[in-house]
Amino acid sequence: MKPPRPSAIVTLAGRKLTAPEAGLYWLRLTLGRDSHDRVEMGFWPRTKFSSASTGDEITVQLGFKDSEEDVWSGKVASVEQRSGALVITGDAPTAALSREFKAQTYVGQQVGDIVRDLASSVDIDDIQGDASFSYYAVDHRRSVWGHLLDLALLTGSEITCSTSGGLHSAPVTAGPSTTKFRYGAELLSWNVGPLTVRDAPVFAAHGSASESGSDNWHWVSPDPTSGQGGAQVVGSFHSRDLADGLSNAVSSRLQRAAVQGEINLVGQPTLRAGDVFSLDGLSTDPGPLRALTVIHSLDGIHGFHTSVRVEGAGA
Repeated sequence: MKPPRPSAIVTLAGRKLTAPEAGLYWLRLTLGRDSHDRVEMGFWPRTKFSSASTGDEITVQLGFKDSEEDVWSGKVASVEQRSGALVITGDAPTAALSREFKAQTYVGQQVGDIVRDLASSVDIDDIQGDASFSYYAVDHRRSVWGHLLDLALLTGSEITCSTSGGLHSAPVTAGPSTTKFRYGAELLSWNVGPLTVRDAPVFAAHGSASESGSDNWHWVSPDPTSGQGGAQVVGSFHSRDLADGLSNAVSSRLQRAAVQGEINLVGQPTLRAGDVFSLDGLSTDPGPLRALTVIHSLDGIHGFHTSVRVEGAGA
């Protein structure tokens, strides 16, 4: 049986072309968590996309002929004429949040509502987060994106981007491993193993609301972690539940980080950062794994392949 032919379809400024039609030499698409997804494409110098300019809309579909999948949407960030190629790079819509600055104070607001308000200038895919902060201040010293990463860190969440470019923010959970990649079939190579990680820090709420309720937080506890040693006191937290939630989230993060590595796959266009999967047919089983960074590459020499930086999936 003849193997399927790798395929890419690029739509730029409303013009939709297949890889051969566009004169595409190579494509590299990087999808990550807490970062802006980016595509870099090299074309024949006289490509039909030679009139591209910064700000043009781009969408990319990848896969195999007649079964391409939507994988990325964004805008042209740069157009560069190099020796023998026209190179176009594009950023996901979330990149605009790194150039946006706001000043705002939120009192008694849920994290999800704060994130929606801060990111109101871009499309929203899904925002989860029902933890409520007594107080959270946003100022011009950091970009909106910096504050979003701060909120994700404080609540054990991560930020990713959907295929259509919408912002997605949700707590990290272990999740079931519903996908298997078989060594010698989808799985081309792997290098995954255990690491030694440091002990998890303990977090505490600001004031004694963590002990006596939200109406009595004017006293600072001399032992905010009840004998558990060194701690970090979070000013936005005025309840023990929030502090305990962050402590558990950081502990889970370190547990996942105890397994690290990289795998290489036959092109998997639907695979994205945050997905959980397992490997089959190995001499040792590293257990369920979680994608941290997914890089889809397509060129005339190696075809379509997917490299994934992974961590453990957690308990």
